[in-house]
Amino acid sequence: MFKKSFLILLILVILSSSIVLSASAQEYTWSLASVLPETHPVHSALVYFADQVAKETNNRVKINIYGVGQLGQEKDYIEGIQLGTIDITKISSAPLGQFSESLQVVSLPFIFRDLEHQHAVMRGPIGQQLMKDLEKSNFKGLAFYDAGFRNISTKVRPIRVPADLKGLKIRVMESAPLIDTINAFGATAVPMGQSEVYVALQQNVIDGWENNEPTVLSFNMQEVCKYYSYTRHTSIPDILIMRKDLFDSVPADIQEGILRAAEKSIPYQNQKWADFVGEAKKQLEEKGMIFNEVDDITQFQEIVKPIYEKYGQTIGMDLINSFAEY
Repeated sequence: MFKKSFLILLILVILSSSIVLSASAQEYTWSLASVLPETHPVHSALVYFADQVAKETNNRVKINIYGVGQLGQEKDYIEGIQLGTIDITKISSAPLGQFSESLQVVSLPFIFRDLEHQHAVMRGPIGQQLMKDLEKSNFKGLAFYDAGFRNISTKVRPIRVPADLKGLKIRVMESAPLIDTINAFGATAVPMGQSEVYVALQQNVIDGWENNEPTVLSFNMQEVCKYYSYTRHTSIPDILIMRKDLFDSVPADIQEGILRAAEKSIPYQNQKWADFVGEAKKQLEEKGMIFNEVDDITQFQEIVKPIYEKYGQTIGMDLINSFAEY
């Protein structure tokens, strides 16, 4: 009788365990789009984020990552978030400025002194407000990520003074402040998707582009663009966003788990980025890329001052000036 009772109890325990497991089983499967290849340090941060989401939600949420531009370019991801065809994406903050005017401030030239300054601003009240402003366009901001300082790479000659850019066609992201910056330097800014840049350089459609060292290496741009000049004209953070309507539709504990996962991914991504920048430059030099500093950065800074006045009229000089307080 005791054995029979024990057997019944054991069965009940197993059944109740199964019910608990079922309750914590996967309920949501979401897509995460990125243009970056697996070799890029930011991709590993996206994998880390997806893993943390699974842990923080007790495996109720699974995130499938579609990298290397499988789901299009960053403009497609932005549209996909708004249309509901993409759930989460990692993009540059620059093109998102088209949909949230205040976010254009992070694309202004020389707005950040260094990465430490950027971290202080983006993790403080300013960054929180910029995230909040995104919600008007159905974007839920999750995290700002490091993307380093953007510098100019060219096929024809190194850039030492602004005059060296005169007459050159330089690829940029679809960002009004970035376009204005490159044009102010004397070049012609050419907005273009990341996946088109290599061939455009190869076929002389453009003379150069601007980006950071890890991205140059990840896309093998040293094969078609020889010179890398440290203009450090912008430091536009990447941003992890998801559909606000999707975020709002899930239970509060799932929302909290997503936010915790995003928060945990920030120092992970920052460290991955920092570790890879030096290594990327070393590998690029070994592959034949030539690096140089500009002669006098203040020459570049003086040229772009009117850009602050232009955007101050739309996003407000108070917001622009607040960056200097950190």
